[in-house]
Parts: sequence; structure tokens; C-alpha cells
Amino acid sequence: MMNDWLTLYREKKVSLETAVATIQSEHNIFLAPFCNEPQTLVSELIQQRERLKGATLYNVIVGSPSLYAVSDNYKYFKIRSFLSSSKLKKAFLEGDCDYIPLNLSEIPEWISHGKMDVAMIQVTPPNKAGFCNLGISVDVVPSLVKHATVVIAEVNEDLPWTNGETQIHVSNIDYFVESKQPLLSIPNEKPNDTELKIGHYVAELIPDYATIQLGVGKVANSIMLALKDKRGLGIHSGSIIDAVIDLIEMGVITNERKEIDTYQTVCTALTGSDKLYRYCHENEGIQLLPADYTHNAAVISKISNFYAINSSLEVDIFGQINAEQVSSYPVAGVGGQMDFIQGAKLSQGGKSIIALPSTAKQGLESRIKAKIPYVTSVKSDIDYVVTEYGIASLHGKSLKERAKQLIAIAHPDFREELSESLF
Repeated sequence: MMNDWLTLYREKKVSLETAVATIQSEHNIFLAPFCNEPQTLVSELIQQRERLKGATLYNVIVGSPSLYAVSDNYKYFKIRSFLSSSKLKKAFLEGDCDYIPLNLSEIPEWISHGKMDVAMIQVTPPNKAGFCNLGISVDVVPSLVKHATVVIAEVNEDLPWTNGETQIHVSNIDYFVESKQPLLSIPNEKPNDTELKIGHYVAELIPDYATIQLGVGKVANSIMLALKDKRGLGIHSGSIIDAVIDLIEMGVITNERKEIDTYQTVCTALTGSDKLYRYCHENEGIQLLPADYTHNAAVISKISNFYAINSSLEVDIFGQINAEQVSSYPVAGVGGQMDFIQGAKLSQGGKSIIALPSTAKQGLESRIKAKIPYVTSVKSDIDYVVTEYGIASLHGKSLKERAKQLIAIAHPDFREELSESLF
């Protein structure tokens, strides 16, 4: 009955201060990932920080401003990140901040076995049936709602109503707090010449009617731009970006050959601008599903010709991939990279691609190295590495053959040095 859920909803609506006051020092608090991190609740956590000293914040920060990670908060909050960012650099070096290397597909199960005292999520206002919508990301939130001791939801009218496994009934949430905060977003940055060249080479590898997975950023944008002449592509990805809209409207992305979720673009999060959020509002062609589905290698294996396209910080001359850490702190994480690579390996005709610029630090450092200190993906799992200088085809190649291919796509300034390191 409508009156039943509406009465319940009204009873659970509390002030911001009251909701956060239910949290105690030493509690484990999981913040909804990606751009769905609830900023009104985060701001109040910081306001009440003195009494919350020792609380642990778990996050997956893509798109988050990480307000809790500034120096004024170091002595109050512990931070545990599944997918890090350069915004956490000082917190890693000066505070109690650490990285949990766990595949995104495994986080929902990890939550089910752990002790999560509080989940802080973001939802739409309820519909006539008493269901709220998770809006721009689903990822691990269903597991949080099911297993966290207390669920606090920030209600934001700006969230789009998306399709998939996106609905949570008001009876499954403990407290509601109204918010007028603008949604977090990731700007659609224009790729530079280097990134456009990378996109061109990656597009050469993608056949018509393939299903692809892509990450976030200018390299991903460049790849999407370069796919405009393809036919019948499918999307099964962790996230989707603004550039997906253009390819759908051009008829390039149709999802027509996917053996599962046919004619549907599948992801677990929207990582773009308000343009993407509006496009996905009530759009039945876009399905947001939990990470233990979207990132599940067994699910991905059912899709033929699945191409996992990821980036990295650096790669060694044999094809080992570091996508997590430089120096003494992580700047990224495992995320979904290994999930999708393993899915591609199980897919009939599937391939794994690593795409990255050949240099870092304004051309002063090669991203292709003789040795790397950290390994995210092992050399036997990578089919292709792409830079602006071309494509290294690694599958089935010997170590010396791999090295030759990778040195050939390194920046010319570093090729001689890399060749000398081999012999």
C-alpha cells in the first residue's frame, strides 16, 4: 500500500546531523563508489570528525574530490581504497591511508563476509511503488544495502532514473537525508594528438560486431572516436563515458551480436558528464548491473569476440603490466582490469589490449621499461600493447620476440637504451 511505504519514508527522513550522529568512532563506513559518492554525507562526516576519530572510510574513488583526504582530516579518518587516485597521495604519505588490491568483481562478496557498520549511498526520491533508484552507479551498493548494519541514503533529485538492477525499496534503508548537491561528474576532455594516434591503432584491432570494454579518460575517448566507422559493436563494461552516446546515435553501437543482454549497453557505472546522465535517464537500452555480474569472467565468457581495452602506468619489455603504483603510493588500482582480461581470455575470439602513451613526465621517462617494480597483469594474459608508435602483438611470442615488438613501439629516444638492457 502506498500509505504504508510513504509513512515509513517520512519516518526515516531525518536531519543530516541526526543521520551522521548514529555513526560512532571506530566504525567501518563504506562510501558509495565512483560519482555516486554522497557529498552531503561526506561533508557532515568531516564536520563531526572530532568525535569520529578512528573511523575507517572505504572507497572506490573515480570522480570523487576526496574531501576526507586533506591534511586537516588525517588524524581523524583511516582511509582504505580499492581504487586509488593521485588525490590520495598526501594521505598515503602522511596519514593512515592504504590500498586494498582486490578485483572489483570480488568486492560485493568481500562486503558480505566483513563487518561493515555503515553504508553511505545516494538515491533518487522514491517512486509511487516506494522504490528509490541508485542513479549513476550500482557496482557494490546492493551488497552494501544487504549486509551493512546501517544504511544512510542521501536523496538527490538530480540523479537520473536508470534501468537494470537499480532499485532499492525504502524499507531497506535506515535513514534518508535530503540533498541539493550537484552530482559529481567527469569532464569529457578532448584527446591530444598522441592519444588520437593510440585510438587509431586500437581501432585497427577491433573487428565489426565485437563487444568492447573501456575505461575512463582521454585515451578511452580517443578510442571511441576512432571506432566511428565500425558496425554492430556491443558494450559490456565497468563504466561508460559520454563518447558512447555518439556511437549509439550513429548506429555503431547496437549490441546486436551479443549472446547475452542483446541490444543492451551494459555497465555498472556512468562516469561522464551531465549529458550522459540525462541520456541514460529512463533509457531502457542502458542497463546498470552489479559488479559481480558486469565484471564476472564467467558472464563475460558467454560473449564472443570480447575485447578488453585497458590502460596502464607502465609495461616492461616482456609485457608485464603495472596499472597500480608509482613511487611509494598507489595512484590507481586493480579495479576491473584483471576481471575483464580474464573474461576476454575465456571469450571465443576475445582479446586483451593495453593502450598507453609511450612516455610520462612530459617525455622525460619511458613508460616501456626494462623492468617494473609492481605487476598488476602478467605477461601471459596480454595480447596487444598499443602506443602512439604502433601495435605490439604479444600472444604466442617468445621473450625476445616480445621485447623486439615492445621496443619498436617505445618512444624513439628510449629504444637504444631498452635494446641494450635486453642483451
